Amino acid sequence: MNNQPQEYYTPYQLKFPIEIEKIIETTDPVYAFCEVMNHIDLSKYLTTEDRRTGRPRYEEETLLKVILFAFMENGYESLRKIEKLCKTDIRFMWLLQDNPPPSHSTIEQFYEQCPK
Repeated sequence: MNNQPQEYYTPYQLKFPIEIEKIIETTDPVYAFCEVMNHIDLSKYLTTEDRRTGRPRYEEETLLKVILFAFMENGYESLRKIEKLCKTDIRFMWLLQDNPPPSHSTIEQFYEQCPK
């Protein structure tokens, strides 16, 4: 019998850098998109309701940036594809500003409440 302790690990461990900005190229359109969006006053288009119960809400401006950037990059996208992009694409993670990726139902609820 082998008395060596077994080591449970995989050689393919995720290594994620702390600063996402260093991975995204400086010529990437996400920087120009964010710069333009930051100069637009969105407060008259987005409503800010105060909620006292339930989960903390996502910032509406952040969700709008995610949706518009997905449309800008890929044309019309399904909500599930936007959810997947938020989980896998570093540019969408950067737009979310360290918030967890929203689910497709969260994106849908926000999309439905926006004025058209």
